[in-house]
Amino acid sequence: MPYALDEALASALVALDPRAVRHAADPVRDAVQRLLLEEHARRGVPDATGALSFRALTQGALLQAEFDLSTHAHHEGWSVGALVVDVKGMIHVNARHGFPVGDAFLRAVVASLQAQGPGAPVVRLQGDNFALLLVPSTGLRIEDVAEDTVRARLAQDVRASLPEGAEVPGFTLARLALTLEQPTHWQVLGPLVWGELMRAYTLAERGQAPGLQERRLPLGGFVPERDAS
Repeated sequence: MPYALDEALASALVALDPRAVRHAADPVRDAVQRLLLEEHARRGVPDATGALSFRALTQGALLQAEFDLSTHAHHEGWSVGALVVDVKGMIHVNARHGFPVGDAFLRAVVASLQAQGPGAPVVRLQGDNFALLLVPSTGLRIEDVAEDTVRARLAQDVRASLPEGAEVPGFTLARLALTLEQPTHWQVLGPLVWGELMRAYTLAERGQAPGLQERRLPLGGFVPERDAS
């Protein structure tokens, strides 16, 4: 059956992001499509690269099962390992070879990370910046990930996505071992993990943190037992 939107509701939809739909032929339709895309991203629908949106991490339930199934979260802290990969000079790939080639290249990056971390989610933090999350259920340890091996595998896996003879871009890598002590609920995990991923990448990009970065954040979120006396 057809659905109708009154003027007030249509205007409210457009007002959510007026700049994005300012020149659209059908601004209401575009506004609804943007809302759907954002909701799909929150629910964990992969984007065109095959990676999950950062919204699945910061606003969605990506880590809920990992927290609920964790047997050590209430005693030793909740831990996750992460490998952050940023493409150097992605703008030059698009400029020299076109956006379709650039899109294929990013898909190859994500596929390589998925192959190197079987079962581990890959999250797109920014346009050409991705994180492989070694959540507890994978049984994978970031301590066992060698940066030189990752770089070599990435270079090998993405080469076929570029024109013959094209130079393969370099990558900035950051490895993070993160533990959150006494988290109150799974919903606090995503934003904190996202913030620590970006921190780890920034330090690696600046050359301030070579090797494995280890972080332990005391949250103190547990409710103390009632004093029986």
